[in-house]
Amino acid sequence: MIKLEWTEDFNTGIELVDKQHQILVRAINLLGLALERGSDKELMDAIFETLADYTATHFADEEKLFEAAGYPESEAHKHAHKMFLQKVTELKAQFDAGGDPAQEVMVFLIDWLKNHILGTDRKYIPYVLGSNGQMRMAG
Repeated sequence: MIKLEWTEDFNTGIELVDKQHQILVRAINLLGLALERGSDKELMDAIFETLADYTATHFADEEKLFEAAGYPESEAHKHAHKMFLQKVTELKAQFDAGGDPAQEVMVFLIDWLKNHILGTDRKYIPYVLGSNGQMRMAG
């Protein structure tokens, strides 16, 4: 099974974001395990739903942070989030239609999360963290 391992490289220095990213890594790995084992549709539906719901919650929290910090690329970042959620919905629809997108699902989720955390998310960190590495407070 393809698996995503959490490494220190993924840390952003923003505690909430790092904890949520770790939960997303675990959820993706759980989905991979369920796909590999051919789990029943009810379990797969629950895992897909949990992954989509938690990802949406994480994105909303992240967007609040970088918008409050005045991150100038917030609209592009939010668009990337929206596109991710659309793709997850498409993959879930493939699964519901009887397709077996297991490999595609895992490759997409792992590649997207790694590239997003190590690339896109890195851009807003300086705006959210002050020069002393502490969270800036809105207002």
